[in-house]
Amino acid sequence: MTGVQIAEKVRITAPSFSRILNGLVRPRQGTLTKIIQALCLTPEEQQLVLGGYGALPDKVEEEAPAPIDAAGDIPSAELDRAARYLEMKAMSIDFKKSVARSLREAGIEFETDVISGPVVADFVVPAPRRAAIECKFNVNRDWERELATVQLLRRYLVCERVAIAVPYQNEQSARFAPAFKKWGAEIVVAPSLPTWLASLSPECP
Repeated sequence: MTGVQIAEKVRITAPSFSRILNGLVRPRQGTLTKIIQALCLTPEEQQLVLGGYGALPDKVEEEAPAPIDAAGDIPSAELDRAARYLEMKAMSIDFKKSVARSLREAGIEFETDVISGPVVADFVVPAPRRAAIECKFNVNRDWERELATVQLLRRYLVCERVAIAVPYQNEQSARFAPAFKKWGAEIVVAPSLPTWLASLSPECP
């Protein structure tokens, strides 16, 4: 497909698509959804596109949203943007539910949405050693924020260990893994959480 063909399929102008393709602007969520639908055949390809979006420097501005008129009519592009946000939110919630299900099936006792001071953890497992679990569905961005989250969870929830539960590992997660270990945390693929928790015996350093 040519850039013009993709732009037509995504319903944006060819110059707009060119700017997105060259990393000059971030695609809006609605545009990103349509690009994924136009180009991706597998979940791996979807994550590749999401990774390219997430790897853009913070200084790159987002594609300008379509204006909402005084009568309150919402353009289809903005409806698409909201739909993409809700879609990503739904996938994150489903992932968190799947983590809870795997913990229950393994017979592990846990608390959900544990709040202490200004922080909240997705799950806290009290034994054999108190551990927090944070669910991260999108593994292609915001690892620096997750690292800071680990430090805050250990401080406010008094957790000896923290796991960042992910659906799969990739190059970015592998790159940050040593930094997480330094702070008593580990990036763990969700199905391996019961094994990781079992390794936290009182004798472990």
